[in-house]
Amino acid sequence: MSDEIIRVSNASYARYEELLIRKDEVKKQAFQYERAYVREFGDLILEIFQIKLESIRKKKTIEYCQAFAYRGESVDQNVLQEYLAKELVEYKEKLDGMIKDNEAAKAGEEVTEADILKIKRIYHHLVKKIHPDINPVTEGNEELKGLWQRLIVAYNCNNLKEMEETEVLADSLLETLNLGTLDITIPDIDEKIVEIEAEIEKITSTDPYQYKYLLGDPDAVLQKKEELRKELKEYEDYGKQLDEILNGLLRKGVTLTWRMN
Repeated sequence: MSDEIIRVSNASYARYEELLIRKDEVKKQAFQYERAYVREFGDLILEIFQIKLESIRKKKTIEYCQAFAYRGESVDQNVLQEYLAKELVEYKEKLDGMIKDNEAAKAGEEVTEADILKIKRIYHHLVKKIHPDINPVTEGNEELKGLWQRLIVAYNCNNLKEMEETEVLADSLLETLNLGTLDITIPDIDEKIVEIEAEIEKITSTDPYQYKYLLGDPDAVLQKKEELRKELKEYEDYGKQLDEILNGLLRKGVTLTWRMN
């Protein structure tokens, strides 16, 4: 099947298509830079967050115990643990997400230059056919929309095998739909071009795309790791201070009891 299944009447179409491809390219680069950032600093960042979470748990425990101490009541350990579990649920979810991201970044495989070229070829081949901002049929067809989403995920992750399978499925589906050549007009194309240019500028001027400059500077990487280690030490010291406060409460008469079943 020919790549040219879409014919447009807009003089600015070539620029529009070029920018759509460029936008997806920089989004992918930002994704890859974020993965590289996590591979480089993820263990330290994760350790800091775990100690931070433990400090939050200790602080909430102290506040809870102080409230009971003022009333001269003992603290039911079971109720305390239920309270802490409820208070920390969002932090736990964030920690789980960070662990998964860290594992995914480390599991990423190196991609050869030959595979990168194949990935680009498949993406450029399909973007002209099923990009929802180019082909209006995609937005209204669940199968095409699903294949487009599958393509983007595989493209971002440099998953050549997935992209090759998606290409076969997309070409087959387009053949089945018997679309032929579509004559379309893209309304307000010049305004859309300006919007896409602004999106590209925003992506390339902010993190995670900007991580490329940090990751490309060995001295900056070392400095960042040193900053993270310093932050880790500060949280460790803070945790010890909280331990002293909690132990002080216990020495002053706060009693912890377990509810027996």
